[in-house]
Formats: sequence, C-alpha cells, structure tokens
Amino acid sequence: MMITRESDYAVRMIRALKDGEQLTIEQICRKEQVPRQFAYKILKKLEKAGLVRIRRGAGGGCSLGRGLDVLTLLDVIRATDEEFFLNPCLKQGYRCEYAEGSGHNCLVHCELARVQAILERELQHRTLAELFC
Repeated sequence: MMITRESDYAVRMIRALKDGEQLTIEQICRKEQVPRQFAYKILKKLEKAGLVRIRRGAGGGCSLGRGLDVLTLLDVIRATDEEFFLNPCLKQGYRCEYAEGSGHNCLVHCELARVQAILERELQHRTLAELFC
C-alpha cells in the first residue's frame, strides 16, 4: 500500500486553496505543478466529498469546501482513493483461505489490522491547517 499519486496531487491542490481565495484549475495546476489532465477528475472527487467547491462558468473557480482546521490527510486520501488498505485481507468481506482452512485467526491479518489502525490515527491526527502553516 502506498499513497497514490492522485492523493498526493489532491493534497497539493488543497494546499493551493489554503489562503481561502477562489482559483481556477489552471492557477491551481500552475501553483502546485499538477498535470492538468488529472486535475479536473481529482477536483470532482474532492467536491463530492465536500472538501472543495467548484463554481462553473465565467468568474468560476475552486475554493475550499471546509476549513483546513478540520480537514486531515486521511480525509483527502479517503476522498480520492476508493481503498486504502495495507493488505486486501483488511477489506470488509475478504475471504481468507488460511483462516477458513485452518479454523484459526490469522496472526498476520491481526498485526496488519493493528498497523492499519495506527496509520489511520496518525493521518487523522493533524489538520491540514497545522500541516500547511
């Protein structure tokens, strides 16, 4: 598992909006060196999650949907990546052949679940306001 390029771009795009001003997609891409071909798709995901607002038409642009003081890296990752797991066995409904065949809990799964929880806590620990100041 790793943070995807899409999540990285999303964090940078939100950073471009940190001062509260409305920017066009072109301005965001230029400011944060995000390739334009990815920007609109990412912004749509961020808008759907309520992290940004997109105003269309003349005089349109993008602005923050929520304050940086409540947004975290985990919020951005969850908005852009459908799945964020250390291992597929952590997904709800995953059928583990080992656990089914042995009748025991898989200790690897238990350890990865513990590490996943720590990672998510850390990503949720600091707000983007703290990160960007």
